[in-house]
Amino acid sequence: MSIASRYSPVVPRVSDAHRQARREQIADAAVRVLRRNGISDTSIAQISAECELSIGAIYANFENKADLARFVATRLFDWRISELDALTRRTAMVTPRDLLAVLLASLADANRPAPTVILQFWSEASVDEDLRAVLTEQVGRLCVSVQQVLGPWAAARTAAAGSDDGEASAQLALRTAQTCLT
Repeated sequence: MSIASRYSPVVPRVSDAHRQARREQIADAAVRVLRRNGISDTSIAQISAECELSIGAIYANFENKADLARFVATRLFDWRISELDALTRRTAMVTPRDLLAVLLASLADANRPAPTVILQFWSEASVDEDLRAVLTEQVGRLCVSVQQVLGPWAAARTAAAGSDDGEASAQLALRTAQTCLT
């Protein structure tokens, strides 16, 4: 054994699960600060204080404030998409009314990310091209999820109207999804 290897410090490896949990902790703190202060008045230092981690720990997990904002925005949409997936598992045929009830309930759930944070991101996206690209991607994912959730309902409606066209039911599901999301 060489002298260098004998005295080299051993740096423990952080597991992916630990790293993801730390990123979630930081994101949760960021959402709390964003709720209180808004995007323009939120700093990494405030997020650091909120999650009781050093600023260095935040930058070890996120490249910069924009990277953290992208992560938070993705989480906001991931949660809603997972709610729709759960609805599909519970209900054989989801109607637009069922879908709307779940989406509206998610807005009122105090244990979930506040819709005010999403609105702040939308506002910031008008001047931040990177954030706009992230939000556009996430809304696209949400639309696809809504279209998939409404697919069986749309197919049944199309069949009841005397058509067996899969494209017609896909278009009906897409139009209904767009209506529910606007």
